[in-house]
Amino acid sequence: MVMESKNLERSIILKVKKILLAGIVTLSLANADDVLQKSMSIMQKGIDSITFGFMHNEVDNIKEGLELLREGNNMFSDKKLIEQYLPHDKKHMVNVAENQSKRITLDSNVLEINLDQKAYIDAANAYSDIINACSRCHAIVREW
Repeated sequence: MVMESKNLERSIILKVKKILLAGIVTLSLANADDVLQKSMSIMQKGIDSITFGFMHNEVDNIKEGLELLREGNNMFSDKKLIEQYLPHDKKHMVNVAENQSKRITLDSNVLEINLDQKAYIDAANAYSDIINACSRCHAIVREW
């Protein structure tokens, strides 16, 4: 009986989290001015959800975050669009930025496959690769 109560409580908490996350994403999209802001906002929400999922052993949060991450990445994967946002002296690096987007796509697939196979360490490694791809592109754009 106690176990059923804990499962019910967990289910309710997960549903509330989903509703809150959807609300946050909706507000973020409503306030975003352009594709870059929308894309980065959605990706950030996805990263937050994935991180929470790994920290709390919540596979559903990881999968939800992965969907958001993919959605945001898809919005900002066009080479011409990427070039618009690169600093003037970094426009020649558009291929590097585009490759990071492709890397995020690939690593997202690897993460999902590993989650499905319950290979959580490998899934976490794929997530780490995603974060590295994000950081590499940000280093270019922000001239770190």
